[in-house]
Amino acid sequence: MLQGATRYVNCEAELGLAEKRKRFFEIREKCRVVVKYHAYADYPERKFSQLELKNLVKHGNGRVMENQSPEAIEDSFLYYPKDEDGRECKLVLLLKEIEFENDDGTFSTESIIVCSAYREVGDET
Repeated sequence: MLQGATRYVNCEAELGLAEKRKRFFEIREKCRVVVKYHAYADYPERKFSQLELKNLVKHGNGRVMENQSPEAIEDSFLYYPKDEDGRECKLVLLLKEIEFENDDGTFSTESIIVCSAYREVGDET
């Protein structure tokens, strides 16, 4: 069990889109996926759960694009997987190295952070 402090270190700051895409697809099934509260809870009408977002990152199929929004999080990129109903989702992702400190010392693990998530939802009246 991990205990102690967690420190976030940006390990992908200088990567271009091609390198981010390659790294994302290399590490996504085995790395840690961290889902920020904002991605699933701030917009309940989008009906995302933490588990669904983790599964979309680890097993989804979609394109990766540069995040060119004026409000973009630095070094973030966009991932467009389809959910189980075939709707396209837009996830804002970051590649990070997270250091965990436990009783035995520290170790690092590459992680994918889901910062936000979007999808169209139909009117359920």
